[in-house]
Formats: sequence, C-alpha cells, structure tokens
Amino acid sequence: MRRLAAAIAAGAALTFPASALAVPPCPGPAPSVATLLADQGRLESVIVDRRGRVFFTNETQLLRLDKPGATPRVLVDGVDGPGGLAFDAAGKLLMGSGNTLSNGAIGDLTGPAGLLRVDPETGAHTVYATGLSMANGVARGPDGAVYATNDLGRNVDRVAGGQTQRGWSHVDSGNGAVVDSTGRWLYVAQTFRPAAIARVDLAQPDQVTTYVAPSDPADLAAGLDGMTRDAADDLFVAANGAGEVWKVTPGAAPSICLLLDGLAPFPDGPSAVAVHGADVYVVTFGGDLIRIAGVAATRPRR
Repeated sequence: MRRLAAAIAAGAALTFPASALAVPPCPGPAPSVATLLADQGRLESVIVDRRGRVFFTNETQLLRLDKPGATPRVLVDGVDGPGGLAFDAAGKLLMGSGNTLSNGAIGDLTGPAGLLRVDPETGAHTVYATGLSMANGVARGPDGAVYATNDLGRNVDRVAGGQTQRGWSHVDSGNGAVVDSTGRWLYVAQTFRPAAIARVDLAQPDQVTTYVAPSDPADLAAGLDGMTRDAADDLFVAANGAGEVWKVTPGAAPSICLLLDGLAPFPDGPSAVAVHGADVYVVTFGGDLIRIAGVAATRPRR
C-alpha cells in the first residue's frame, strides 16, 4: 500500500505544465494529425493489425475499429482491468487482464494478473497466462516469449512455453514495453519515477541499463506510458503527464524529440501508441483515438 500511495502522489505530480517541458521538436514540418474517435471512455491500450484495423481497450472492453468513420465494435466485454496488447504468431490478440491499481500494488508478490488470447474476428477468448504482476505493458519477442510489466512495482514477467516467470527481470515502475527488431533488447518506459526508458538484455535479464532519459529537469515529470517502435527501431512513447508523444531515435547516443504536443495532460493524457505503416496511433485517458500520419519508418535504417 505504501507503493500505491506513492504512485498516486506521483500521479498528482504529473500535472507539470506541458508548456514548460523542454524536449525539442522533431525535425521537419509538423505532421498531419487527425482525431478518429472521441469520448470513448478511459482508453488504456492500442494496437493495429496488418489490415489496418485498430484494436483498443477502455476500462472493461476490447474494441475494434475497422476503418475511419466506422462505429467501433466491442469484441470482449467485462474484462477486469484490460492491460497491454500484442499479437501472437497466429494473429490472435494477447491482452493483459487484471491491470488495476490494487493488483499492481501487490502484484510483484502475488501475481494476480494474466493474459487473455482473443480471436480478433469474433472476440472468442481463452486464458493464455496467469500469475503475472500487472500486465500493464505487454510485448512479444520474435521467439514467441511474452513480457509484461507492473508500473506500481518492479517486476518484468516473462511467459514462454506456457509457463509464467514472475520477476524475470526488474525495472522500477515499468510500463510500455517493446522488443527491438534484432530480438536482443527489451525496452521499458518508466512512469512513476523520473522519465526514462530502460533497456533489458533478453539473454541476461539481470543486465538493465538506462537507454535514454531527458536531459532537462523540466521533463522528468513527463509520466511515460505506452510505447511502440517502427521498422527502424525508432521508439514512440506516450508522455502521459505532459500531454505529449515523444520519438526516440537510436544511435550511439539515442536522442529524444517531441513528435506531438498540445494534448491534455494527466489525468486525460496519452496512454498508449501503436505503429501501422508510416502512421502512429495514439489513445488517451480522455477517450480519444488519434492518428499521426507519415512519421514512422517502414524500412530498417541503413
């Protein structure tokens, strides 16, 4: 409960004025931004399939938007705390469940959360994994292993071969997670602590380093949330407390730039991001689904 209280206090601190944040704008002209949906409830996660269909979660449901202008279809209802989303090798959706504050506060010790495997056409679902700490962020590696985070704890859990390894690695207040294109690194955004992205060596999960962090103290309360990558391993991360979306370009010294600002900050800020082709999709706790066009790489960088 002490950790839960600290997280709530940190959440209150994430109302840092967005105008004071110092991450520099991304190079080039301002991207085209469109709000595809609004007033959809408190949205938690988002992912897009190869057909361009957008899957997203609210407080209790998994929904699918088939095309802009359509009415979202409810695929799964009555979920206790939908969490992160990933696709498995067969194209089924893996969705975190039990992603709640109460579970996260004790999850590192008790493993109350899990994953559901959902048919993206019908919504039929089964339990894929149990014993997870929170399943807030969910990422799948090229070998099929699935990783799940707890932003109210330290555990990064791993699911492979039908077995859950709770506490496989440790990242303080881990949230959005993504495996890089080489299958060597797991990147984890950190929320209720000074903003940073950690990097976990998948072969040596006890080797955890800071991949990138903003240099200006004004950015430390950005409240990083969901995260994804494009084909060139650029990272895109929702800065919930700031009302922004950041882009991280890899290199000897990875750099952060401001892709989108002017969104409502916490408690209505951006919660998750997804890439499809050259576009980045954003969902917010305020209920919006937003598309940022033409900002993601569709090929590896040479």
